[in-house]
Amino acid sequence: MFRFSAFFRCHAFRYSSLSTVTETSADRKPRLIVDYLVDSLQFSKQDAVAVSSKGKLTNLRSPINSDLVLNLFKDYGLNLSQIRQIISSAPKILSCKANKTLEPKLKVFQELGLSGSDLVCLIKKNPEIFGYGLHTRIMPGLDLLKKLLGSDERVIEVINKSRWLYVTSSSMKRLSTNISLLQKFGLSNERITKFMLSNPEKLMADPKLLESRLSYVEQNLGISPDLPSFIHAASVVLWSSDSEVDKKMQIFKSFGWSDSEISLLFRNQPYVLNKSEGNIREKLKFFMKDLGYTPSYLLSCNTFFTLSLDKRVIPRNMMLKILKEKKLVKDKPSLITIATYSELRFLEFLKGFEKVIPGIREIYMDSVEKVS
Repeated sequence: MFRFSAFFRCHAFRYSSLSTVTETSADRKPRLIVDYLVDSLQFSKQDAVAVSSKGKLTNLRSPINSDLVLNLFKDYGLNLSQIRQIISSAPKILSCKANKTLEPKLKVFQELGLSGSDLVCLIKKNPEIFGYGLHTRIMPGLDLLKKLLGSDERVIEVINKSRWLYVTSSSMKRLSTNISLLQKFGLSNERITKFMLSNPEKLMADPKLLESRLSYVEQNLGISPDLPSFIHAASVVLWSSDSEVDKKMQIFKSFGWSDSEISLLFRNQPYVLNKSEGNIREKLKFFMKDLGYTPSYLLSCNTFFTLSLDKRVIPRNMMLKILKEKKLVKDKPSLITIATYSELRFLEFLKGFEKVIPGIREIYMDSVEKVS
């Protein structure tokens, strides 16, 4: 397994300013953490009390050690605001030993490429991080991610998206098992890497559950593992039962959709399965009953199912109806075209009709605001 050779070099402590601090008997006296947070980190009294309560800390046994912790973070390039964010997320860090506990781990993360806001993000998502063993938990986790993802940049991306450090030897084995499972279904390493970068937590699912959902997508939904949508469909139905998916399929059938049309929709737009039964029913009613669209037409522009009905489709359809009544447009642009415009582009589109219909943009924005 790949090892970060740089992580195992001996490092002299670089924060020379810390070595000059001499601990006195006064420094060893316990100090109220609320007072320390206010004086040393410029917390408000109210925020300091909240942080103290969160960390279940009343006193700091050694304020000078806490000073060393703060100075260490400063030496690693963090500003006061970032340090406050860290302490707010993990106040117990103030009680960690700066040189024995924090320094070696911070050095590992820095050499990986984590600094500044990335380091803050890591600690906020993993507030117990400095309680983990460097060589028993942190390093093996980094090694595995490096092996799977191939670059430090991708490792950092996964770290920023997940609570990845909550890994034990058993969960790391689970991750490896799930990678092998995806390979068994024919997914290339590149596709697996892309999936891991977008859905890191889902690769920590129970392997038996993941395998059953992969089989369900292939056999019940008719989506081949060769298709790009296969892994996305599996991701969507991972936490859904067969009956939940079946109920959504029955809604489409109640509007006249055939099995092949439903399968094609899920193949092209698997995230439709993420929608609630009520959302699916409401959209089908509007598109098919109110507008008269057929399944074949909706299949040709399935983006409709990912757009908000109330905040986008209905208000823009209302504008289109006004323009058609005034004979300012005919068949084009279609609803699907203007529904996919960004908000700025759509307002620019309406601006072209302001001379004929003064205030048309305000009418549109008011209709959107009513449902916001």
